[in-house]
Amino acid sequence: MTLPGEWERFDVFQTDVDVVTTTTRWRFAADGTCRRTITTFSLVEGFPRSSARDCTWTTGVLDITITFLGAESATFDLAFAGFDPNRLILDGFEYRRVG
Repeated sequence: MTLPGEWERFDVFQTDVDVVTTTTRWRFAADGTCRRTITTFSLVEGFPRSSARDCTWTTGVLDITITFLGAESATFDLAFAGFDPNRLILDGFEYRRVG
């Protein structure tokens, strides 16, 4: 399977008074462990805020089940855009392989 590795998504949101960027990074290890790190940067605040959560993962035919430590499992759609192993579609959002 081509899922193990690091995947990243970058979003920019603009309001009347601020510009906020969000970087979401998933690390899926071959042993079934994972980590999601979200880093948000507000231009007004001027510094990044990060949060990380450890998890485990298993895949089905077209989905992935992720269980965050101490939480219930959730199942999401999983695909590769254009059959490209470097473009992951997770729950409708595209991520690029970064490692």
